[in-house]
Amino acid sequence: MIELLLTGSLAFIMFSLGLSLTPQDFGFAFQQPKALIAGALAQLLLLPAIAFVLIWAFGLQGDFALGVMILSCCPGGITSNIMTKLSRGDVALSISYTALASLVTAVTLPLVLSVTAPVLVPQQGIELSILPLILKVFSLATLPVLIGVLIRQCTPMQASRWEQLSSQISNGLFAAVLIGVLIGQWNVFIANLPTLGPILLLLNVIMLAVGLIVGHLLRLKKSQITSLSVEAGFQNGTIGIVVGSLISEELVQGGLSRFSLPSAVYSVLMLVTIIPFVLWRRRL
Repeated sequence: MIELLLTGSLAFIMFSLGLSLTPQDFGFAFQQPKALIAGALAQLLLLPAIAFVLIWAFGLQGDFALGVMILSCCPGGITSNIMTKLSRGDVALSISYTALASLVTAVTLPLVLSVTAPVLVPQQGIELSILPLILKVFSLATLPVLIGVLIRQCTPMQASRWEQLSSQISNGLFAAVLIGVLIGQWNVFIANLPTLGPILLLLNVIMLAVGLIVGHLLRLKKSQITSLSVEAGFQNGTIGIVVGSLISEELVQGGLSRFSLPSAVYSVLMLVTIIPFVLWRRRL
């Protein structure tokens, strides 16, 4: 039941994202190749690489280590678009990043996990079949986005009426998922916060900095640099929670896999960095 609620919530959240997108949003980044290259470099390459280095540096092992890698492969979401707007970043570019990342995640996430799982959890002998995992991630994270885009394209007026309501519902679902996870795994959350907290906060801060540095090196506009930093620094924890629960049913405890806990912890801790980051970028 818990897994069904999680997957259903994620599908609706991604569908809500799709309602806010148009086909043009997917092509917008291609009109700004430097910004597109910066986004791909930061989110698809540097984020998983830095996460893996931090896992090694902190000596994190087992389920939680793989859970951090799952999180590092997740795209941004509606939250990152909102944070970009509040930070006075390039919202159109942020939406374009989110749209493209939501599409490629179905491939990149299973591929990264297939490489890192044997290293991080060799004692459990987890065998990830790439194609089935790709299909699962595609059906839960990418297909709902495409359906939302299609509805907006075919019935724009109806989609506009649905957009605000669906966005409110998706935000409520995200909060409900997070609260439900924390309540169900509260003892585990508290017990492992000293272990997971430092690495997740550091990953968040480093990626915010990486986005800023890469943007400056490529001489992007200030608003584009802000968008790049937000997209690199804030991941969709809901995807991480659901994917973690899909990997191994045998490891589900209290209705939730331990692979999902890092994403749940991250979804709370990232609030610590959001407010100062937004205030800082607004003052520039």
